[in-house]
Amino acid sequence: MNPVPWPTLNAELVLTVVEAAAVLTSAIAGMLVASNKKMDVVGAFALACVNAFGGGTVRDLLLDNRPFYWMQRWELLIAILVICIPFVYNARVYRLASEVHRRAVKVDAVGLALFTIVGVGVAREQGAPLVIAAMMGVITGTMGGVLRDVVVNEIPDLFRPGGLYATASFAGSLAFIAALENSVRYSYAVGIGFVVIVALRLLSLRHGVSVPVPQWHEDEVRKG
Repeated sequence: MNPVPWPTLNAELVLTVVEAAAVLTSAIAGMLVASNKKMDVVGAFALACVNAFGGGTVRDLLLDNRPFYWMQRWELLIAILVICIPFVYNARVYRLASEVHRRAVKVDAVGLALFTIVGVGVAREQGAPLVIAAMMGVITGTMGGVLRDVVVNEIPDLFRPGGLYATASFAGSLAFIAALENSVRYSYAVGIGFVVIVALRLLSLRHGVSVPVPQWHEDEVRKG
């Protein structure tokens, strides 16, 4: 299957900007988790990188895409390190980060949306079928957080019942693809997918919108 002939120059420019924003946003979310776990600068940098590049690395492995994104864009590793050092050692930056930490859910929602869009874009550039492209969007958007939570010995949010996480990512992937298939300008299609993901994620967290809980959870509630 040949890739859809979207406007190449515009798509590449938008994808590059979105990728950089996704990496830095997710790196900051990883640093916030590291600070909550009282890690040192090595731990904060490592967790930031896992959160920022984990999903993209898994995606590239599945698509046999070489070199990995973080090897191509090694300057983003430097940028993360430059952010990480004052985050760990500067009291003023740390206090600011502590305030941001209270709103970390919003940061995570933005990172989820940005990485999902990137994953779909990369898969479609390689001519992947629509369903595969949507799945690559979900993997790119969620696997960094899964790997991050595994590192800090937490059950990943992706595997917890309730909140819309992978569901929001998948819905945004479909919205993004649908917009592109209907000849919507690439930058507008990015915006549509982004808004769908962030809106669903925040709606879930603020108002309790969720997928149905597994039957074994209902059994535990009845027994309790």
